[in-house]
Amino acid sequence: MIDTKPCQVSAQQIQLIRDYMGQYGITEFFYGITTKSRMPQGIDFKKLSRRVPNEMQKAQYSVFSSEKIRRFRHDYLQSFARTDAGYQEKNVMGLNIWRDPDYSGGKGAQFKKLMEQYELNSRGVWYFPVKYHCDWTAVFVFFSNLERQELTQILNDNMEEINAQLQLFSSSLNEQFITQINPITNFNCLSDKSLQVLALTAEGYACDEISNQLMLSESGVNYHLTRLKELFHAKNRAQLVNLAHTLGVLD
Repeated sequence: MIDTKPCQVSAQQIQLIRDYMGQYGITEFFYGITTKSRMPQGIDFKKLSRRVPNEMQKAQYSVFSSEKIRRFRHDYLQSFARTDAGYQEKNVMGLNIWRDPDYSGGKGAQFKKLMEQYELNSRGVWYFPVKYHCDWTAVFVFFSNLERQELTQILNDNMEEINAQLQLFSSSLNEQFITQINPITNFNCLSDKSLQVLALTAEGYACDEISNQLMLSESGVNYHLTRLKELFHAKNRAQLVNLAHTLGVLD
């Protein structure tokens, strides 16, 4: 079972991005928002400090160029990412071409078979800043059937133009799907009940009204609100709601 569901991007928008990337040898991609540092400043969600493959695999949503790459991402994170030197590399803002896969070692033959099965030769990531939090980055993880050297040449020769266009695609996807792909929601940092309490608080409901709607005791509602304020480093409910909107947790 694949945990990560595709955001409901229109087929036309996905095709537009695919056609653009295809001009430069990129055949598949997936897209999301991750964190730059082990514990993003100003918020206190421990799950955001564990960006290991099994945590990434549990992301609720991502944008995928195809169902094929969604299956690849699942298989790769489950079995190969932990020992793949490319995955472990430190990346910078902008274009990063990963080193060629290392097919030596115990899982080398299986990894090679996976790459061949999905007709992938080279891969990399393209990072962009986002407006929601200074420690979050948007990322296109991309793949090509070209050899690494050829892909690198093409992307470097057209870097400025590609960077500008991918930034536009990134901004558009974020505006449409930030409530799904923001790291707090996407990596299950809040329970469904906490999200419900937060949403009703944002709509202006008092504790007793939230209690009745969610069939929680008032003390239970207050517990969720207190915990939410701690996690968001909010001084009061108004600041909590404002921060949740700023971070894309609420529309």
